[in-house]
Amino acid sequence: LQNKNTNLALFANYRVLNQEASGEDETFEDERSINSRLNFNQKLFNNIVIWNTVFETNSGSLPRQEFTYVEVEPGQGTFTWIDYNENGIQELDEFEEAQFADEGSFIRVLLPNQVFVQTHQNRLSQTLITNFQQWSTSDNKIKKFFSHFYNQASYLVDRKTERRDNDFNLNPFDADDENQLALNNSIRNVLFYNRGKQRYTTSYTYLRNRNRNVLSIGFQESRLSSHQLLFNHLVAKLWLVNLESSFNKNESENENFVSRNFELDEFRFQPKLSYIFNENARFDVFYQYSSKNNQIGEMEQLLQNNYGLSFTYNNTNKISLTGEFNYF
Repeated sequence: LQNKNTNLALFANYRVLNQEASGEDETFEDERSINSRLNFNQKLFNNIVIWNTVFETNSGSLPRQEFTYVEVEPGQGTFTWIDYNENGIQELDEFEEAQFADEGSFIRVLLPNQVFVQTHQNRLSQTLITNFQQWSTSDNKIKKFFSHFYNQASYLVDRKTERRDNDFNLNPFDADDENQLALNNSIRNVLFYNRGKQRYTTSYTYLRNRNRNVLSIGFQESRLSSHQLLFNHLVAKLWLVNLESSFNKNESENENFVSRNFELDEFRFQPKLSYIFNENARFDVFYQYSSKNNQIGEMEQLLQNNYGLSFTYNNTNKISLTGEFNYF
């Protein structure tokens, strides 16, 4: 269904697979599956508001995945091993992502798996855009004021559950923790002022995200809550001022590896000043302050200051040159 302001599309496939037994003593139950996709777009108030909805269902299977770490030549891997309990045994909860290239001596390898779990997936995605930019030429002061603002809100819930007895649960909000195998749930909202103009351009971003996966070693769950503020302003077409700050709460929970759990309160502030020689060359001076505090376990803390310089020069016909210096 489609017209000037509305677009609705639906696809659905329902299948019944009948498996015939090769022997008299063998019986198989019919396997039922449903795969569908609903896409809805709506424009409101002369395109000021744009609403998009996508809902998908899928029937499939997930492996009971197991993995291990294999040692490779130094610098060729992405993980490093730290023997936390000093027992000389490589344990799964002792591998960390390598912070420097020369520390990468291990890679993570998925093991062959013959055990698969029948799953049903529901995925709902919502996006709502509010754009008042078309009011920028209006004589009305209120409309003129709102023409500087642009807002984009999005919501996602993607859930995989174990199927039993060929049942289908099409409710994406039904949280069945006992049968839930994977979850990705996020809310994100971005509010802009003077979007894309580099004139007192400001944006505020709110993000809340939750991920949960069930592995052979138990479930792993991560949660993130974030507030981020960005500011850009171009002065005399030569100086670009950029300010960035964020407050985050980052959490991780592991069912069987308690030592991997953390709850970090994070703060970051990063101003940057750029001098723009021309469209091909610029020079930057920047500073970044970061702090992290773990609220559980060993109560680890980080306080970091980073001072830096960078430059960029591009000549499409001859040379492209970039450089950066950081002092921590």
